[in-house]
Amino acid sequence: MKNCFLLLAGGLCLGLFVRPAAAAYVTGADLAGYCRGDKPRELYSCMNYIAGVIDYHVMMQSLGTAPAGGFCLSENLPLEKAAVVVMNYLKKSPQHFDFIAAPAVTMALHEAYPCGPVSASKKKKKKHG
Repeated sequence: MKNCFLLLAGGLCLGLFVRPAAAAYVTGADLAGYCRGDKPRELYSCMNYIAGVIDYHVMMQSLGTAPAGGFCLSENLPLEKAAVVVMNYLKKSPQHFDFIAAPAVTMALHEAYPCGPVSASKKKKKKHG
């Protein structure tokens, strides 16, 4: 009887926190807002979202299932630097504001940190830019 009560109470408590999956999506505009925020909670949201995308991508790479257009980060790259790359990308690509932010994070990091050898034109840009 006691176990039944605990199970019912736990189920009711979980019901209070249930929300549709669509409500959990972070758009490009949401992410940009978090990253520009002045409250610690917003900045943590920004950094944790980007870290989550990176972690997922690294896991997919380790399984050999990462999609084309991935990125390769050095092990000592600070998360803050990756966040700056993402923010600069979102600033110049506002078309991502209405959509889920994860693809924009991936595209930004791919543009800045592609896997494989860097082309000669990209090396010149980095030296001059």
